[in-house]
Amino acid sequence: MKQLRNIFCLVFIVILENCNVGKKEDACKYYLERDFKLYCEQLVLLSPAILKEDKNLGQAIASNIVLVGCATYLKKKKECERKENQYLPGLYGMNETRENLDAITKIKKS
Repeated sequence: MKQLRNIFCLVFIVILENCNVGKKEDACKYYLERDFKLYCEQLVLLSPAILKEDKNLGQAIASNIVLVGCATYLKKKKECERKENQYLPGLYGMNETRENLDAITKIKKS
């Protein structure tokens, strides 16, 4: 009976919070792409500015931030793909609902 109650609670949390149950590797990659993937996408846009020799201070700072962010993304992605993460459970996707609700409440306040 206790095990059935635990399963029911888990299903209720998953439905209520709009989260996914999967491997820890999937959860790690989900949060990593949410937080860091934008840096590697911006790297493509900033590549002409990075290759220029005569760049101003703002361009140098922006290109350094993007390069470090993309390097961090690639390093952490490799850590997510460790073998033990394929067998550990993980929850992910929960913050998406809260972010949508926050955006709606900000619109209503305006």
